[in-house]
Amino acid sequence: MKRRNVLWALVWGMVMVFAFGTLASAADEPKLKLRMQTHLIPNQTKRVIGTLVQDLAAASKGTLELSVFPAGAIVPVKEMMDAVGKGTLDLAMYPEGFWYKAIPVSEIGQGLPYSFINFDEVREYMFKKGYVNLLREGYAKHNVYIIPYEPFSVGLMTKKPIHKVEDLKGMKLRAMGIMADFLGKLGASTTVVAAGELYTALATGVVDGAHWGDAGPMYEMKFQEVLKNYMEPEPIIGSWNNIMINLDLWKKLKPEQRAALESTLQKAGMAGFTSSRTLTKTAKEDMAKKWKVQFVNLPEAEQKKMDKVSEDMEAEMAKKDALSAKAVNLLKELRKEKGR
Repeated sequence: MKRRNVLWALVWGMVMVFAFGTLASAADEPKLKLRMQTHLIPNQTKRVIGTLVQDLAAASKGTLELSVFPAGAIVPVKEMMDAVGKGTLDLAMYPEGFWYKAIPVSEIGQGLPYSFINFDEVREYMFKKGYVNLLREGYAKHNVYIIPYEPFSVGLMTKKPIHKVEDLKGMKLRAMGIMADFLGKLGASTTVVAAGELYTALATGVVDGAHWGDAGPMYEMKFQEVLKNYMEPEPIIGSWNNIMINLDLWKKLKPEQRAALESTLQKAGMAGFTSSRTLTKTAKEDMAKKWKVQFVNLPEAEQKKMDKVSEDMEAEMAKKDALSAKAVNLLKELRKEKGR
């Protein structure tokens, strides 16, 4: 009996040593403090990020601590990719295609006008068709790894209504990237205006219109106070806000930390997408009712003119490099599968 008690005591002691040792090692595991900057103003950052910070802490069992900063808080938005690549920032939320001159394949991630008809197609192109893999290959050259976050639409609000393509001629519009190219080919002149200066530029007539996502984000920017016309249908379904991560950091993370980071980003991105779609619906209603914004629907013949411009842009993209050619082929495959 005494021998049995001694054996039980030894076994129990070993169990307790293992248990306390495990707890101690978990508690002693170094916490990584990560900094992420977005390209959005503070209130938009807060809405789109949601509970990401808390969710990541829980999913990583306290080993990843994320701090989020709005546009310009640490570095100018135009320097974010370089900052992430060098490790000045650990992560950044950015509009896909912002650096398309350095990474041509990312241009399609801005959303080629009239390429998709709904967000299901947008996600299918990114994940099932494998566009995300082409993006990662392009960004890897800049020491960056990317995770898709949320897709969104891009609309256009202007001071004067647009009933036909010719109405765009002579307009000076705030636009960037693919929308700037698209609107320029339709006859408008375009310029880039920083977020903090945009409302004043619109109110004082420096520019005649602008895009900033679709109706929801534009409502947050108070476009409806100075712009009374909204062009429909929105030319782009399928722009993306994505997350870039320093590639060296990504490689150093433990598998469970990578899984925690990716899963919480996907969860937050879906929540942000849902929030944006709800906001856009209520924003359009309030724009029309309270602010007397007119939603001008382009005739089908005018839409076809714009679609032809988009087709020409697609052909130009395919010639930029091998990754861009693959991306355009994937897009053509998707449309063929959908019967278009």
